[in-house]
Amino acid sequence: MASLEELRDTRIQKIEKLKAAGMDPYTADSFRTHTIAEASTVFDTLSTSGESVTLAGRVLAIRGQGGLLFFNFTDGTGTFQGMVKKEALDETLLALFVDTVDNADFIEVTGTLIVTKTGQQTILIQTWRMLTKALAPLPDKWHGLQDQEERFRKRYLDILTDPAIRELFEKKSKFWDVTRTFMKECGFMEVETPTLEVTTGGAEANPFKTHHKDFDIDVYLRISVGELWQKRLMAAGFPKTFEIGRVYRNEGSSPEHTQEFTNMEFYWAYANYEDGMNLVQDLYRTIATEVFGTTKFTTRGHTFDFAEEWPRVDYADEVLKRTGINVFESTEEEMKAKLDELGVSYEGESRERLMDTLWKYCRKQISGPAFLVHHPVLVSPLSKVLASDPRKTERFQPLIAGSEVGNGFSELNDPIDQRARFELQQKLIERGEEEAMMPEWEFVEMLEHGMPPTCGFGFGERLFAFMVDKPIREIQLFPLMRPKDSTPKKKETMIAAALINVNAGLLKWQEMNTVAHLNAAFGARVGRELFSKDVILSQDEQKINLNIKNAIMIRAADSAKVLREVALKAKEEGLQVDEFTREMLETTNDKKITEITAAKPFEEIEYLGVLVYGPKEAVEEIVKEFPLFS
Repeated sequence: MASLEELRDTRIQKIEKLKAAGMDPYTADSFRTHTIAEASTVFDTLSTSGESVTLAGRVLAIRGQGGLLFFNFTDGTGTFQGMVKKEALDETLLALFVDTVDNADFIEVTGTLIVTKTGQQTILIQTWRMLTKALAPLPDKWHGLQDQEERFRKRYLDILTDPAIRELFEKKSKFWDVTRTFMKECGFMEVETPTLEVTTGGAEANPFKTHHKDFDIDVYLRISVGELWQKRLMAAGFPKTFEIGRVYRNEGSSPEHTQEFTNMEFYWAYANYEDGMNLVQDLYRTIATEVFGTTKFTTRGHTFDFAEEWPRVDYADEVLKRTGINVFESTEEEMKAKLDELGVSYEGESRERLMDTLWKYCRKQISGPAFLVHHPVLVSPLSKVLASDPRKTERFQPLIAGSEVGNGFSELNDPIDQRARFELQQKLIERGEEEAMMPEWEFVEMLEHGMPPTCGFGFGERLFAFMVDKPIREIQLFPLMRPKDSTPKKKETMIAAALINVNAGLLKWQEMNTVAHLNAAFGARVGRELFSKDVILSQDEQKINLNIKNAIMIRAADSAKVLREVALKAKEEGLQVDEFTREMLETTNDKKITEITAAKPFEEIEYLGVLVYGPKEAVEEIVKEFPLFS
């Protein structure tokens, strides 16, 4: 069997044959009179009249030999059979066809429509020309692209050779068409909001960051479809808006998560979460019926029917029922102990993250359809508080197959409450919670001008993935792939070095206090990336958290002057630097420390310690002259 390189060389030689015969192998136009779908529709009329037609498409297969050839070709609207017969085609064109046409080529053919002895609709070729000469063949008809990575990289071939994949994406297109039509028929106006934001809003997620050269500012790719912008439109007087668009989240991948995907969000003035649930139930049923022709689905091992009644599942009640944990009253230690008992790993140890992990464990057992309602305030920073229980919110999420496939609220329109919740989110950010929501103070200012009662809701292509029971990357036309010729970058080894001024006359406890403060500041500044989730076990299986992944060394410096110089040099090289001065040791009053420091020139500030963090080689170069602390 010839190699791909040999096949390519042969096809290049055929290009030269075409040129020698005066035929352009890469034309800029086509003169087809009908698409294949149109020709099939009016086949009887055209074949009876004997009228010549011109069709065009990609050759899929050629069979036969000598003076009689059959080939199949497609133009995206359908597939048709062509016949090359010695008696019907000029001898020169026949020879050129036999010598130069291969599968994957795009050709244009003119002829009459006939029915073969086997009953196949066919075009009998009178003349033809090459439109595009392909240098590479198509995948084997029966096996297609077997390697998953290759399927994603060469999606164009995957679609061409597998009708089921093509049908999948046609359904996905219809999925969004039905959504758009439904929203417009319900009186919602389609809008466009920014995809580049100074502050991300509308979700708890880690954003992609880039730089705006003209404004010289850092900006983020949006993590929601304009939630805070669409709410501004409610304040502006638009009663109903929606947007369908791309969002970006710089997070891990899973069968339900990817970094770039399509979402729809709507906002409805003078409506609440009860109104939202009624609308969403109708929307999902409409999508199911019009796109799939059924309301019954089986996915991820669950079976559900959108036509059934959708029960309400209370967040706290469900967690209590399935785990025995009261998310409002149980301590963080009790939550962690329960998660450990269940064998569930958790990211972060904040109350918010722990209760969210407990819920994720519970949801896997719910087939749906149902609405998860009344989430705790702590995990719902943009939702109104439930009047009957201020610990809960007027929030809802559709549940199917053990997952949420949408998110909605009675939107928070109290600027004082919103400011307080953003302040809490700011504290979570300072503690290293990467997915905490960035405060948006201009949004709070908008609320101070007044926003009507509003229901907001959003869902994404995850819903479609669940309806077709496929991982989310499978239902994306071109999922992001690592370049084939690249290898993952080896992560740089990072270390921290703390330098202590051993000639500052410190007592041992003061030296330890200095190290402790430097490490605490370091941990708060670097955040979550400093910590790992690894757990090690003793012989009797007692768990010990292995929670630091970067080495920290402690070294001795002989003066405050030296520490000041180290701090300046490390900052110039872009390393992380934390400092501890005499004033910080003597008082915890930040205002007093600020005032005393501001009254002194830099060279008079007595440094007791400096911590430098960054790539191992850079940090070691800066501290190599200092001995280990003892």
